[in-house]
Amino acid sequence: IPIIMRTIGIYEDLEKVIIVGKYVNELLPLLMDQIVIYNPFWKEGISTSIKLGLRFFKDYDAVLVALGDMPFVTKDDVDKIINAFKPSCKAVIPTHKGEKGNPVLISKSLFDEIEKLRGDLGAKVILNKMRMEELCFVECSE
Repeated sequence: IPIIMRTIGIYEDLEKVIIVGKYVNELLPLLMDQIVIYNPFWKEGISTSIKLGLRFFKDYDAVLVALGDMPFVTKDDVDKIINAFKPSCKAVIPTHKGEKGNPVLISKSLFDEIEKLRGDLGAKVILNKMRMEELCFVECSE
């Protein structure tokens, strides 16, 4: 729970929705000042949570998909990812020493494809099939 709360703090200046599943009873009292959506299908995998979040922001040009257990992401990293977005990017992927990471900023142009995901598959499955010129990369901290 402390890691999740720290992670939420990184995004305090952004409009956000928090998707909760397994630990809803422990987290809900700590998230009273946040917009929270309960995912009753959390056992089916991360794709169900990602899709709930994208539906909430369906009218946005892009959405930053962040996991709750990412203690090494900084506000500076988040700013770099957001600032790297441009219309030609279908996604902005942070990297560290050549390794791809999270959070990933996803263009609205991918929302329909992500809706087709099932189970414990995140957007990585879709992003790995894309041409390099469709993606933007930004070097971040750990």
